Amino acid sequence: MLLPLARHWLPLDLPDPAHEPAEAREAADEILSRARYNWRDDPTLIDRAGDWIARQLSRLVSPFGIGGVPVWVGWLVLFALAGLVVWLVYRSRAGWSLGGRPAARDGSRVVVAPGEDDVDWPAEVVRAEAEGRWRDALRARYRVLVAELAAREVITDLVGRTAGELVADVRRTAPDVAADFAAATEVFEAVWYGGDPAGPEVRDRFVARADQVLRRTSPARVR
Repeated sequence: MLLPLARHWLPLDLPDPAHEPAEAREAADEILSRARYNWRDDPTLIDRAGDWIARQLSRLVSPFGIGGVPVWVGWLVLFALAGLVVWLVYRSRAGWSLGGRPAARDGSRVVVAPGEDDVDWPAEVVRAEAEGRWRDALRARYRVLVAELAAREVITDLVGRTAGELVADVRRTAPDVAADFAAATEVFEAVWYGGDPAGPEVRDRFVARADQVLRRTSPARVR
């Protein structure tokens, strides 16, 4: 109660203000906008997740006499888990076939492995079908198809390529037959990688697509 009264009778020798009120407000706003003065009452989702992980880690290590785990350790674990998820998604997408088939049972999706470029695949087609090995026969037929497209310069770098890469080559170099080649590839992958049953009907479906591709990519049309 004395302070308001003191203003009327105490002699005050104060300097005149150096700034206008508007300038003072702008200066105060600029100072308070700095990071050190930014206090958040509500933690973000990342803050809450990092804090939760840190608390769980603290519970795990407490029996060993280790104190509480800092929140920043929880953030590191959170970011590591997020990176792992991104990597797994990338790896799984890289291994998906055109039809979303599961990974190959032999662990490889390479159509022509090194050393197989000298195999007599037309003879393998005849031999496999005569023995009733329809799955092997279909792979041999697909191998004959891509070899012919490579000879016509529709497909490049045949050895070590996946079926998806071969489809991409055909889409770029011969887009008018890309749909038929992709369909033939799906039939091949469904049997060879996906484990679908093979037989004369599947063979005929593949041959119909393959014939369309070869008929419309004659050597005369390849530039």
